[in-house]
Amino acid sequence: MNLRTPRIALSLAATAALAWAGPAAAETPQTDGTVNVSTVYRTLDATTWDLQRWTWKGNHDNLQMESLLRGDLQYGPRGSNENSFVEQAYIPYAQLEGSLAESWEVKEDPMRVVFHLREGVYWQEVPGVMESRELVANDVITSFKSRWDNPRAIPTFWDFVERWEAPDEHTVVAHFSKFHGNWPYRLAWGYYDGILPPEWQNLSEDERADWKNAAGTGPYRIADIQTGRQQVYEKNDNYWDTTTIDGEEYQLPLNEKVVYHIIKDESSSVAALSSGRVDIMEAIRWQLVDQLKKTAPELEFRKHVATQGTYIALKTDEKPFDDVRVRRAMNLAIDQRAILSSLLNGEGELLNYPFAQRWTEFYTPLEDLSPAAKELFSHNPEKAKKLLADAGYPKGFSFDVQVCSCSPYHMDVVAMLQAYYQQVGINMNVKTLEYGAFRSNMRGDNQAGGYLMNNGSGNPIQVLRKSFMTGQTWNASRYSNEDFDKKITAAIHEPDNEKRNASIRELNDFIIEEAVPHVWLPTEMVYSAWWPWVKNYHGETRIGAVKPNAIYARIWIDPELKAKILND
Repeated sequence: MNLRTPRIALSLAATAALAWAGPAAAETPQTDGTVNVSTVYRTLDATTWDLQRWTWKGNHDNLQMESLLRGDLQYGPRGSNENSFVEQAYIPYAQLEGSLAESWEVKEDPMRVVFHLREGVYWQEVPGVMESRELVANDVITSFKSRWDNPRAIPTFWDFVERWEAPDEHTVVAHFSKFHGNWPYRLAWGYYDGILPPEWQNLSEDERADWKNAAGTGPYRIADIQTGRQQVYEKNDNYWDTTTIDGEEYQLPLNEKVVYHIIKDESSSVAALSSGRVDIMEAIRWQLVDQLKKTAPELEFRKHVATQGTYIALKTDEKPFDDVRVRRAMNLAIDQRAILSSLLNGEGELLNYPFAQRWTEFYTPLEDLSPAAKELFSHNPEKAKKLLADAGYPKGFSFDVQVCSCSPYHMDVVAMLQAYYQQVGINMNVKTLEYGAFRSNMRGDNQAGGYLMNNGSGNPIQVLRKSFMTGQTWNASRYSNEDFDKKITAAIHEPDNEKRNASIRELNDFIIEEAVPHVWLPTEMVYSAWWPWVKNYHGETRIGAVKPNAIYARIWIDPELKAKILND
């Protein structure tokens, strides 16, 4: 069985999209420019350079690191326009292409995936760590084994892999103990599959934490880190990949440097874009768009529903939130529609989690959910009081909620939430934390009863497992249900695609309708903007789990146009 070619026919919409040629670059790339970016995570420095620590943000920061597969940008706005390539971690199987693996095969009897590595891919030289040499199969295997042996490894993440094999220097075989419906994400383009050399794996923890020791095969190398100010990446002159523009092939990257501007203050970030100090701003709140259109009318804009859910995770393993009646009351007490219409000016969606609206083949619209589920998105303080009384809290209660100062939306919405909860006798104490402390508290001893967070939807299997399965790292509500665990496990290992998809749709509805581990909040709309001098860019942000390196590598800057616009 070779699953590389999808078995289902394209929908009429997809077929029509394939006929759209997309925008074409007309100019010759000028490859000596610097791309200045205010990224999706502009407020956040790199949390750690030790990728053994299983940090999600490592993919975003380590532009020198690559995986076996990636999303094919020709399915995006520059090609057939079937995929916006803004999702954090969802790429349909048919829209994948090889990265470090040139091709791959899924085989049965025994169940395995065979990755055929590209020849001529070289590790970057890192003084004191390693010399440049060709990537070989054992490097890939060592990378997976070293990370899996780390004490911080996510439980069960790779437990379906029975063993690894390297038949030759450019072939890697992952033998499965059982089928896993999410194997491409787990092994080939997800959060924890970046391939790193044994020389780096063998460094001490302190040495791995030093950015100067970062090693990889990617289009960039880390040149300079200034905490709280910027991260500078310079091109890898010995990079393997190319791109074709107007029939001509060009070596990547198409620029000399990429600079991440770490800007915690929102107005300063907007000013940097308006002045041209920043070329691209990947995440802009709706409140600032009109201002930008006036101060910088040449900017190009794009908008989409944010790639995460927004919610308060309630600690379901402790009182009062161990009672589903209390959790339902916590939802009924607030007016989600008022938050959407007033705080977000209608620029968002009521329901975008666990499943994202862009997953049209999985998402159940709010109007199609059960009456019990739809009720959770209505404002009914009187019923909330009754549920609290029935649960033994007729006079309400007090609880702490932790919020990250890194999110303007969260900082704004907590005041509204406090007011709503006061109306039903609930006193919400707000604990504001910087990102590092906020993130370290999740699932730690200091996590409060309420944890106001954004969490990427990821992909259909992943979001259900990571957010609601017993003991998982991102299960901030600490929700635990033995029957749910059994059903999601069965769905993961179901080889029949239609049966698997039906099961995970049912589990998503169950979480919303019956489990209610969260207070569901609207997801905001996000804008991105860039100047016309940014060429060969179409608003894409990810070709894997928060991986932007292949996108940045294809951008070039037109210095003459930049000078003309800024000087006019």
